[in-house]
Amino acid sequence: MNRKNFARAVFLRNGERLRREVTCVGEALAFLAEWPQARRGPIYDAASRACEAAQRGEIPASYAYEAFTGFARAANILDQAPVEIEPWMVASKPGRGGIPA
Repeated sequence: MNRKNFARAVFLRNGERLRREVTCVGEALAFLAEWPQARRGPIYDAASRACEAAQRGEIPASYAYEAFTGFARAANILDQAPVEIEPWMVASKPGRGGIPA
C-alpha cells in the first residue's frame, strides 16, 4: 500500500447532501486548499500541517487521516461511509445454491 493512501476513505458532505470521498493525503490537501478562508481556524491548521507533513513523508498517512477526520468532524461535514454488503452477509435461500433445507 502506498504510504500516502488512507487505510479507509473519508466521506464528506455539504449542505445539499452531496458527497465527496477522500482516499489519500493528496486529495485531503486539495480539499483543504478549497476550504473557505473565513472558516479556517486552529483545527484546520493542524489538519493542513499534518497532511503536508505526510505528503513529504515526515509522518505516517494514518496521522494525517486522524487530523483530517478530526477537522471534518469539527466542521460538521464528516459523513458516514456507505454500507457495503459482502456476499457472505446475505443469507442464501434453500434450493438456490445455499444450504439445503
